[in-house]
This record gives sequence, C-alpha cells and structure tokens, in this order.
Amino acid sequence: MAYSAARWRELSPELPAACSRLVADLRDLKDASGLTLTELARATAISKSSWERYLNGKQFPPRHAVQALCRTARRGEGPLLAQWALADAAWSGRGRTGSSARPSGDRTAPASGTGPAVLGSPSPPPPPPTPVSRARRALLAASALIDERPVGTAAGVLLLCAAMVVPAALVHASRSTAARPAARPPVCRLQSCEGRNPRTTACEDPVTTASHTAADGTRLEIRLSPSCRAGWVRARPTHPGFRIEITGPGGHPQSVVGTARPAGGEATMTAMTTMIAAPRPEKLRVCYHPSLGHPGRECFTGTG
Repeated sequence: MAYSAARWRELSPELPAACSRLVADLRDLKDASGLTLTELARATAISKSSWERYLNGKQFPPRHAVQALCRTARRGEGPLLAQWALADAAWSGRGRTGSSARPSGDRTAPASGTGPAVLGSPSPPPPPPTPVSRARRALLAASALIDERPVGTAAGVLLLCAAMVVPAALVHASRSTAARPAARPPVCRLQSCEGRNPRTTACEDPVTTASHTAADGTRLEIRLSPSCRAGWVRARPTHPGFRIEITGPGGHPQSVVGTARPAGGEATMTAMTTMIAAPRPEKLRVCYHPSLGHPGRECFTGTG
C-alpha cells in the first residue's frame, strides 16, 4: 500500500521491510479515516504523541493500537493484524537468524520484549492486547484535549468546580441558618425595664461601659443592654454589708444591699442592682457605700 512522502516523514532504510509495510498500511488507514492526529488520539484513547511515534517508525505500535485504528476507521482488523504479527517478529528479531541484529538506529525496545528464539523453534503467539480501562481512556482523552486547547479546558474545569462547590455552599448556609435559633426579642425597653432583674429579661447583649475599683478592693461595672436601652451595676464585693446605688436622669434610683456573707464563709461574691432606664448611658451615676466598718462612699459615672 503506497503512502505520500510529502505528508509523512520518510522511514529509516534500516527499518525491516515488514515494519515499513505495516507503518505504510497504518498511514493509509489513518488518511482514509480523515482524522487528524488529535482527533485520532481522542477516538482511540491513545495520546497524540504516541501516534506520531507509531506512524513515523520511531516506535513499534502495540497490537491494541492497530485494533483501535481499525475500529475507528471501520475496517476489518484481520489483514492488518496478520501484517502486524509479521512486523512484530521482524522488529523483535524472532524472524531472523542468530547472527542478525535489530537496526542500530532503533531507539525503542521491541514491543514483545523477547530475545531471538532457537533456530527451528516455532514463533510464540503474539501477546494478548493490553486492556484499557474506562478511567485510563478518559484520562488519555482529557490529556489530548488539554494539549489541543489548554486555556479553554482550564476554564471549563474551573466552571465545573464552581458548579459543584457553589450549590453545596448554599445548602450548607441554608442548613446553618435554619439550625440557628432566633434571638429572643427584649421583653422591656427604657422605663419598662426599671426595677427588673437583668437575669430574667431578654436583655442578653450587655456591654461594660465603665468600671471602677473601690478602695476596699470591690470591683464595680456599669453594664448596658443596647437593645433594651437599660443599665445596671455588677459588683464583686470583698465583704458583706455594702450598698450600691445607680441613678440616671429621669429614672428611679436602683440599688442593692449586701447583708450577709455568702455560704461557706468565702469573702468574694457577685451582686447586681435591678435595671434602670438609660436613654443616655453616659449620664448614669453609680455610688458605692462600704459596710459600717468602712465609712464613706465612692461614685463614678457612665463615662468611666
């Protein structure tokens, strides 16, 4: 079968005749299919670079490559496989005498990988085709596509990843929002909070706006709930018998009195006043009165 030297690289004269005829037949079959090397690689799941080596006589084609080309070109594979068996014997040296050697210009080991047989012994049957898994075919096809269109393929991969990640993130966010309990609305605001215990209301977002440490070591803090717009005093006194009072413009004074030592005789406990309206938190004023054994008072305002 003839082939066009203008389209294909001239084969090495050291290539065995059976191998040259096989390569020429493969070239003709490829040309008859009308496929480019890239299209042939995609259709057969064999890389473009491998087909370039097979069709230029640089590497002996494996049996499954010949079968794949026949299937792609829709030709019967029997005659070409018979030609392949002769070429395989010539390439590997099985069809030559012991003094013969493979051409010195060959750079690739023969496909069969066996040495010359003893004279007169029958040639072994050709090796069975190597199975190609679906995953390997997909990887080879993807490799050929990346070689042909690297930028477009990369963009497609990024879009595919985004299409998988974004819906998952949205589902996760919706589940997190549904699982999160809704915040309770405050049960009071400004004057309606006065006299209430801050522990029993929904004013659960307090911040400390000012603090002071008294001479006897008692720590006092003005606590404010922005949602309720009400404040109170939290104190950690060092002894019983104290009194704390918080006042503000337009509000009724709120206070707490410590009259007994906590259980166990420990000197440290936490006390809280009831709530007072705080439309202007900086105007809140706290006065601390120690016990009878510590006369005097200490005052500070909501500005610290």
